Amino acid sequence: MRRWLLAALGILAASALPALAGDASDAADIAAARTFIEPVMGKTCDFRSNDDGTPDGDNNVYPLSYRTKGQDQDSPDYKLTLVQLACSSGAYNFNSIYLTRDADGVWELLSFAEPTLDFDYTDENFSKLKAPPKVAGFVTSAQMTNAEYDPVSKTLTAGAKWRGIGDAWSSGQWQFIEGAFVLRRYEVDPTFQPPSDEEQDPNVPESYVVFDASAITR
Repeated sequence: MRRWLLAALGILAASALPALAGDASDAADIAAARTFIEPVMGKTCDFRSNDDGTPDGDNNVYPLSYRTKGQDQDSPDYKLTLVQLACSSGAYNFNSIYLTRDADGVWELLSFAEPTLDFDYTDENFSKLKAPPKVAGFVTSAQMTNAEYDPVSKTLTAGAKWRGIGDAWSSGQWQFIEGAFVLRRYEVDPTFQPPSDEEQDPNVPESYVVFDASAITR
């Protein structure tokens, strides 16, 4: 009986080791990313630490692999480590930054493309538009609001509430393609809820998709 119990405990201990090792590896990657980026983003991000000195906030690590067009089919996949670091937070939004580390240990801060939009409102309450939003151009941003990464689809989704009740917002999707996060879709609701004595026009869209390449297969 004792021999069986010891063997069972040994199996359980061995099965737990990969998770512990993974946790320790993730913590090391998060700490290394913070050490790299803090001198650059220390005045932009409110980097906080727990009592034990570990980075506070929503910090995550994901493995990335990819291939490029024309790559030799016998050559191995390129591999990166993606690290999400908590940057700052407010009443209803939180911001993250993302970094990658390559096989040589080189860190890179990522920036994400997003459109700049022109809005022509009909009223001082910003509750109606004269016409759909117009894309004026594109910029890049290192800070992603309320961001989440899906490792299955390799898609990062981020969206900002323009105020607490969430009646106006913007949201985008960026997919990891051939070593870079590519903007695939961007949607915006630029109109705020009208005063209580006014009704929303049922013929006016509540949100507008201003950029959509999600149907393009890669």
